[in-house]
Amino acid sequence: MTGNEPSAAPASPGQVTWIGHASALVDLGGERVLVDPLGRRRCRSVGHYDAILITHAHHDHLNRWTLASLDRGATLVVPRGAKYLVGDLGFREVVEVEPGHHQAVGKLDIVAVETRHDPGRWRKGDGPTCAGYMIQRDGVTVHHSGDVDMSDFDLFNRMGDEFDIDTTLLPIGGILPVWYYRWRRRHLDRGVHIDPDAALDIAARLQARRMVPVHWGTLHLLGPAHQAANRLRHMARLVGDEHRVRVLGNGQTLDLSEAADPTPLLESGVEPAT
Repeated sequence: MTGNEPSAAPASPGQVTWIGHASALVDLGGERVLVDPLGRRRCRSVGHYDAILITHAHHDHLNRWTLASLDRGATLVVPRGAKYLVGDLGFREVVEVEPGHHQAVGKLDIVAVETRHDPGRWRKGDGPTCAGYMIQRDGVTVHHSGDVDMSDFDLFNRMGDEFDIDTTLLPIGGILPVWYYRWRRRHLDRGVHIDPDAALDIAARLQARRMVPVHWGTLHLLGPAHQAANRLRHMARLVGDEHRVRVLGNGQTLDLSEAADPTPLLESGVEPAT
């Protein structure tokens, strides 16, 4: 090599791909983890993965129809009490975890962490536990919260102090319009899903450098599919949090080598596939 030749670009520390709904692919150093897979075509299109993580037993997160189509050679990680729901699907290894459990997958350290959400599969309160996950390698940490309700945000303060989080994936709604979740939070029972305003608060509590919104725009019953993302975009600008928020479209990838300066938020003319 001569002195005039450019040096090789440093390897990326990893990537996060939003597949749709709560499904995401986390790639750190070439080792890949699929979280809450939903949709056979979408999830099979991502290629190889070493492990599959399930956050809770709701059908849009622990989806047997999707799991039955995936690579049985991957390690399947489920919350404590959920193994019986997947035991007949033929996975080589099924591991039950609860908050505090460390699961090694190659050079990845996957830590089960607390979240707050009703675990019921068929009706409220009848299911296994819930978990979020910290996926770590070589000093890079990606957090996937699973679903979150409005009951206790203090636990995210504790996580932010314990973990140095590069990117957090947080839900910003359910399958109804975002105004419904905001109304329910304020006037009914504080709800079982957080809204974009609450997600921004949680991202700040986690001290995460980036936030990728999930659980929006894929399964949607009423109103514009991108309503929750628009609200998040508006609130991020209002509170000066543009540096943190990265709104992806379905199948879009965020490279974690991205500089700390904010990339443009998803423009209104670029909507996610539904």
